[in-house]
Amino acid sequence: MSLQAIPEHHPDLPSGPGVFTLEQIRCLEEAAILLPEPQPNASTNASGKRKVSAVFSAPRSVSSSSTSSSSSSASVATHGFQPNVIRTFDIPMAEESVEVLEYIGFVPDVARLIYDRYCGRPSPSQNPDDLMAYVTAHLASLSRRQYDNMSHQEALADVGLTRQIQEAITDPRFSHIFGTQTLTYWAQDTVEINYAALLRQQQLLQSHANKRIAHKKKHKRPRHEPSREDQDPSEQQPVTGTINMTPQDFQFPDTYVMVQPDANILADHISLYKGKAYDELRPAGDIIESDGTVNLRPLSTYPGGDFNFDFNAQYWTPEIETAEEYRKFAERRSPAADTCIIHIQVPRPFINSLRMENLWYSPNWKEYIWTCRRQATPHPKFDHLWRPGQADGVRGPIYSTLSTQLVRIRRENIQSHITEDNVMRLLSGRKATQWVFVQRDVIDRLAEHIRGKMHFIIFEAAARFSLQRSRAHFPL
Repeated sequence: MSLQAIPEHHPDLPSGPGVFTLEQIRCLEEAAILLPEPQPNASTNASGKRKVSAVFSAPRSVSSSSTSSSSSSASVATHGFQPNVIRTFDIPMAEESVEVLEYIGFVPDVARLIYDRYCGRPSPSQNPDDLMAYVTAHLASLSRRQYDNMSHQEALADVGLTRQIQEAITDPRFSHIFGTQTLTYWAQDTVEINYAALLRQQQLLQSHANKRIAHKKKHKRPRHEPSREDQDPSEQQPVTGTINMTPQDFQFPDTYVMVQPDANILADHISLYKGKAYDELRPAGDIIESDGTVNLRPLSTYPGGDFNFDFNAQYWTPEIETAEEYRKFAERRSPAADTCIIHIQVPRPFINSLRMENLWYSPNWKEYIWTCRRQATPHPKFDHLWRPGQADGVRGPIYSTLSTQLVRIRRENIQSHITEDNVMRLLSGRKATQWVFVQRDVIDRLAEHIRGKMHFIIFEAAARFSLQRSRAHFPL
């Protein structure tokens, strides 16, 4: 999955050496959002790393723009983003640098190695590979047989990931989630989430700076009124910038989205859930498009899942507990990223109109999952689970033992090597289940049916350091 994104720049502002223009940096410094640095000429440091300190205030529980509950495509609620808590954290000021690679999870020596390889690529102006392509290639080495005799944590250390990431990915608390994918997948997914979180933080700061710059230009200070910089230091009050979040800061359009604490539970509907890092959604596209259309493509699972061997599919779960486990694992691995639970309500008559097949734990479940995970064409006896005209979706338990081990099982050993112990179980002891929609036209119809019945619960990044103190605000 490509995570390349170009942060938006105000059209009237010249570009600086990093992501931010010098005017944006000075504006954020004046607002006390970018803290002073000890070295000289800190205000011109547009490509290094800076410390951010700000209050991130959640969107108010009102509709965005003129949206009403009858016309909204989705609703959103937030956890965290407390108006009386200051968040302090470091952020690289560039989009591609050694500091960026360290931020997303590499130790300094390996960050420098990857960055040097990237900078030394042939024909940079014509080479389509971005920095994250080099990161992906570097981590792909985890699939080599040489790592089979290492512990997972040793393998992650060998490719240069930090101890925090090593311990997070291999945390036994989430072994049931870890087992659903390969070690390579989790390593790549974790650094991609971290990179997406970085881009979103940069874009949020840019957007805030641009609003303040536009506001200052519109309301110029009278010449006789001293600026904050002109005041005597003894007269200056402690200042902390407040960033008033809006639905647009979460990549929603300025209409069609309601801010409300809870979803309205609808009669004759089935609730389905998905838990993940919210910051990784944007690079794949907007889920709620500018005209209010629901776009489920950013939520697709690529080929090689439990029930999709060579096509994209939509994976959801009827258990919020299952979705919450996936969300918590994303939060554990990428504490700098916002995470979310997505709740959709699907009309029961629509579900009843579909050809939904059940594939519970059985010899066929073992063989079909083994085949799909290998991305091989299933035996014709499984046509009713995926062929157009025969199946629209599949329901069944989630496989939860390391995917690498599964695909190396020989066909003659499938039934003896895969057991009920390989079914994911939640902390409550119940089996985790999945609903998988496998046909493109059905997924498009699903998107139409859940318009206005989609609720996002967004959790603030766990890593932002909290410190409460009295503060003065720069109003926007």
